[in-house]
Amino acid sequence: MRLAALALIVLTLEGGGSGGLSLRELPKATLHSIGLGYGLGVVKLGAAGERAGLRIGDVIYGVNHSRIYSVQEFSQAIAKPNDGRVGLLVRRGKTDLYVPMDLGAGRHPEITPPRRSTDTLLRT
Repeated sequence: MRLAALALIVLTLEGGGSGGLSLRELPKATLHSIGLGYGLGVVKLGAAGERAGLRIGDVIYGVNHSRIYSVQEFSQAIAKPNDGRVGLLVRRGKTDLYVPMDLGAGRHPEITPPRRSTDTLLRT
């Protein structure tokens, strides 16, 4: 059996207190397997993500009361004026969580432009 490699988009937030939170778009099949139709997977945690209680493998599906379908939508949601704080809706296993996260005191993190990744490993 031959598996086709999926090109996934990865977003990395650097600086501004986030210390390297990386998210990536997930295949529809993966999202459906956890009961979601949209969301981004957490693939790397920095200081702000760890302080907020995020874990690698979490799926962020909302930011400040907005659904998140892509890394571009996530970037737009955190760029809105909010004193560096965001409220995340997170699916961890079968549990939904509200996670408040401080991206930096009044500062927004630098956003590394999304890049295509051929890595298809997802930790759950």
